[in-house]
Amino acid sequence: SFKLHHIALQLLACTSGRGMTSAQPPAQLAKQQRPGTSAVAYAPIPASESDAPRRRTPAIVAATLAFAAALCVAAALGRRAPQGLRTALPQNGALEVKAEEEPTWVQGDTFASQAPKMDVDVEYQVDGGWGTNYDHIPTPEMCAAMCQGIDKCQAYTWVKDAGLPGCPSQCWLKDQVGVKVPKTGLVSGVPPARKQFTVAPVGIGADSGTLYCFALMVPGGYEVGLLKWQHEHKAGIFGCDTPAVYSNKAITVAPGVVSKVVNSTLKCGYGGDSQSALNAWIFIAVWHEVIADGAYKSHSWVVKVDPDAVFFPDRLNRLLAKYEGAGYVNNCKYGMHGPIEVFSSRAIDILAKDYKSSWDGKAPKSCVAGQHFGQWGEDMFM
Repeated sequence: SFKLHHIALQLLACTSGRGMTSAQPPAQLAKQQRPGTSAVAYAPIPASESDAPRRRTPAIVAATLAFAAALCVAAALGRRAPQGLRTALPQNGALEVKAEEEPTWVQGDTFASQAPKMDVDVEYQVDGGWGTNYDHIPTPEMCAAMCQGIDKCQAYTWVKDAGLPGCPSQCWLKDQVGVKVPKTGLVSGVPPARKQFTVAPVGIGADSGTLYCFALMVPGGYEVGLLKWQHEHKAGIFGCDTPAVYSNKAITVAPGVVSKVVNSTLKCGYGGDSQSALNAWIFIAVWHEVIADGAYKSHSWVVKVDPDAVFFPDRLNRLLAKYEGAGYVNNCKYGMHGPIEVFSSRAIDILAKDYKSSWDGKAPKSCVAGQHFGQWGEDMFM
């Protein structure tokens, strides 16, 4: 309140000073960039030293009084200026508007936090040891969850703006806390307590519709073991109404589960804005087999799940109750991302017609002809 009244008094004092000709409209102000800052100042423009006035026009005085009165009323009502804006009156009398930076992160402000108390604007610096990083991680909460999922991860540091295209944030995982160093724009912490797995809830026969869930498995790697574990615990796609596994070879994943064969090497390059797999053509072949198999037609929803994605069908069922009649569900504010893709069976029926319209039936004609997807992954393509 004192500051607002002080500014008001200085503004009123300006009405009897020098700096603007009586014939000059009040709106004629010079926009000045302060060196080395983003602050913009609006200063009065004198007509000339010889023409400098001895008094203000009534309009200028009225405008100044109105602004001063507004400041006083705001002070009396206890109202705050809009977040991100601040006014200041430097010694030269120019009214300056500055943008205040938003806090790096406010834990628990947007949603309930699952992590221990975070150190905001702090970096955990370590020298040596284990560590890894992930790009495009939108929140420190997600960074903390990623640390929680790796037993040897004991600390993390989230970078709000690492200069990356798209989502610019980055997550660094570490095997120790190290030295805590103040650094603006970073959030550090330790992971939540690690919980022991018991039983995965299933998502069979939900009111929101039945699920046909499938995964594409690369043979000879860790994905085979992941899918075997999921089958044993009825987790992931094996908690859906009908699960299926696709690969470029017929592989017995578990008793009674043999992968369906896709005509593809399952090999592709990497690129795009995040150096991710440019696998659109691989999944054009996969969707061809899903459509040819036809098992999806008996279900309401078709769900493509990566073998290493943590997927809870029962949670998806609860969400799908809100999307009756939708063609697909967007799972990220930056666009649909590939680990879990959800489509209605009706949408896949439409895709099937596009496959049929191509000369050999092996690719969706209008989708391939109408899109420049050389640097896209299959999620962007779909």
